[in-house]
Amino acid sequence: MKFLIVGGGKSGSYIAEELKKEHEVTLIESRQEQVNSLKTKLPEVNIIHGDGCELYILEKAGIKQMDVVAALTGDDEDNLVISFLSKFQNNVPLVFSRINHPKNEWLFQKNWGVDIAVSATTIIANLMKEEISLGEIVTLLKLRKENLAIDEITLPPKSTSIGKKISELKLPDNCHIIAIISDTKVKIPRGEIVLEENDKLFIISSIGTEEEIMKALGVPV
Repeated sequence: MKFLIVGGGKSGSYIAEELKKEHEVTLIESRQEQVNSLKTKLPEVNIIHGDGCELYILEKAGIKQMDVVAALTGDDEDNLVISFLSKFQNNVPLVFSRINHPKNEWLFQKNWGVDIAVSATTIIANLMKEEISLGEIVTLLKLRKENLAIDEITLPPKSTSIGKKISELKLPDNCHIIAIISDTKVKIPRGEIVLEENDKLFIISSIGTEEEIMKALGVPV
């Protein structure tokens, strides 16, 4: 596959280094000094010096042939512009975008060309919250292109779904349990699996169905 990464900082350079092992990778970076360093460090990667918000720079990088674009700059406005140009001007199938400031998360939607938005700060905050609480849905990832989310919920002692088989749950449509961690063991969520207290459920579902999921699991809200 062909990947284009915009932003050659620590995250962008690391991802490029990992992807280059099996894929064709191009990286755009605006800082000349960093470009020089990347060319030495990543000789197998096509490094382009320029502003990824400029359409002609994206075209120089061959964006129309890309399968995936990742906007990983340190500026949210730039990442949105890159996402928009990638999706709507160049029809890139899959666009990832980094969220630097959690307060800007609401902007990273389909109408800006963002398929998958990643906010490290939000993920860390949610995981910390999850470690000290039970019975709350923690969103791990939003797949905006498909209007889906991957959530995690730990069943609290008062959940009425404890002791029930997965097949007995009345989960909403387009909602599936994809994995269960019980006492550090991973269980394949087949219909006959019985839920236990403190089980961690990983669920993929339509965005906005959290309340229905909680109800189906019998978790007090």
